[in-house]
Amino acid sequence: MASSITHYESARARTAERNASAAALLITDAGTAEERAPYTGLETRALSERTLERTIGDNAALIADLTDLLQLEFDALPAYTVAIAGLRRPDLHETLTSFRADHERHAHDLSAHIRRLGGFPLTLPHLPTGLLKLGVQMAGLPGGDQTVLLAFVSNEWQSQEKYARYAARLYPPELAILLQRHAADEARHYAWACGALEGLGCGADTPVGWATQAFARFHGTTADTIEAFGRAAVEATVRAFRPT
Repeated sequence: MASSITHYESARARTAERNASAAALLITDAGTAEERAPYTGLETRALSERTLERTIGDNAALIADLTDLLQLEFDALPAYTVAIAGLRRPDLHETLTSFRADHERHAHDLSAHIRRLGGFPLTLPHLPTGLLKLGVQMAGLPGGDQTVLLAFVSNEWQSQEKYARYAARLYPPELAILLQRHAADEARHYAWACGALEGLGCGADTPVGWATQAFARFHGTTADTIEAFGRAAVEATVRAFRPT
């Protein structure tokens, strides 16, 4: 468990560093807004006012980004359904069911934001990578809780990494806050899965854990590369019909 916690804290630290250049406002639980600390880091200081204006004002790019994340949610939802069906321990089943509800909320929030930008939510998984992720999760079914969670981690690694990258970008404050919340959910899901595997004897410091992490990185980076083409196609389509 100690190694899993260390791994999680390291991931959280990387996410926090990426998020340093995100929204300048943070909505508190009371619904008020507070100014965040000034941006720090060489990369943030190098960002020009022109870059910020282009990111905020370009609806085609925003819609493409949000569509990419929306499709990521529709990659996850059927894979979660398979994973939940395959888990035998009630506590694991209950936790994953609550995580699936997070993804449903994410999909709802992203769809609403796309509509506000004048876009049309694409409620479909990435093709073909969404089907590959579903296949990975289905492959974990025969082995019970251990293999179900190993497959889950293999898919969830990409989700938390992609959300962290998007959450680190400069967006209008409301959108930046939304993506930071979603990214925090994804980091929590991934950390829980790593901890659960540690408890089942398949932690990151075991041979099977190491192999799973290696596969997750290969699987996730390959999916990112393919999905980037889809994101570019969405942006080009939006520009063709709604030039900015």
